[in-house]
Amino acid sequence: MSIAEKKKNMIFHTPLPLFEDPASASGLRPLKMIEAFKNIGYNVDVVSGYANERKTKIREILRRIEMGQKYDFCYCESSTMPTLLTEPNHLPVAPFLDFHFIKKLKDNSISTALFYRDIHWVFEQYKNATGFFKRFIATLFYRYDLLMYNRLFDVLFLPSEKMVESIPVKIKINKIFALPPGCDITNFDLKDIKKIENELTVVYAGGIIPPLYDLSPLFEAIKKNKKLRLFLICREEEFINTNTYYDISNVKNIEIIHGSGATIRKYFLNADIYAILWKPFSYLSFAYPYKLFEALSYGLPIITTKGTATSDFVENNNIGWTVDLDNKDFFSEIMKDSNDILRKKENIVQIRNKHSWIERATFVKDVLINYGKEEQ
Repeated sequence: MSIAEKKKNMIFHTPLPLFEDPASASGLRPLKMIEAFKNIGYNVDVVSGYANERKTKIREILRRIEMGQKYDFCYCESSTMPTLLTEPNHLPVAPFLDFHFIKKLKDNSISTALFYRDIHWVFEQYKNATGFFKRFIATLFYRYDLLMYNRLFDVLFLPSEKMVESIPVKIKINKIFALPPGCDITNFDLKDIKKIENELTVVYAGGIIPPLYDLSPLFEAIKKNKKLRLFLICREEEFINTNTYYDISNVKNIEIIHGSGATIRKYFLNADIYAILWKPFSYLSFAYPYKLFEALSYGLPIITTKGTATSDFVENNNIGWTVDLDNKDFFSEIMKDSNDILRKKENIVQIRNKHSWIERATFVKDVLINYGKEEQ
């Protein structure tokens, strides 16, 4: 029997197409999880794409089940949009497709889990950015999603367990676990830490639109300290839309980069620390930014704002610095001690294997396999 034949089978479902080089974390995470499931020994039958493509894949999987194919579990990742509105025209053209599929899997005693990505739609920034009619319709469908989740899923995964407190519908799923992003394990030399008394290179990659991602504290600190250098990696459209708000186009020690994926790798490799310095915002109390774990991939210590899920993670693992924004000179304090950066990097080496994508997939597998045993 070949190695491939010895592999077990699982189903991965997401109601959107998957792209090889996605521009956002919501597009990258499913690819990382699929790869990780394969790396721990699974044949992964992926249900993705728009409705017609998903329909074809669902029919094939249900046919296989009828023919005797065994699946250990089905793991789903939600969209940032309501499930029924993920078509390009945002119309519910296949209202029963996905949830009927999950019900058929449960009828066949296949354990089901969902990673519920975010709840931006509950917060003020969604209201401010979305017209009333569009918001009203979308909210109905978001709530319908939650209703179906309660009915159909055995396990719910969230970015952090704190998120459940902000979900506006009572969650009746008994098993709820945190499943934040993971990291890749890249090589770096702990001995190759340059002295930073003369210059500290900081990198930030991600959203920059306030109020959710208000980077004013970071930019103000960079402007005031000429020994700092910032690589700002963001979408060009977001930079244009916020240029007046931030006024950083002509700041000499801020280099603005528009790119993603492999194109930004060199900036992470040439940075000393990663900055997640936002103004406090309620959503950030439970949300983990994808780039937090990407920073771990590159061994970058993290400087972040106190009072967030990120700051709790940084403090608990001693992998960076959490700052009170009333302190305007936090970077200067870091620059006094090059060895402190080395110590933080050493701590990252100690913990990052526990937060790899392989570990995330293994955790999902263990939870769902054990759930299946409990139900027998």
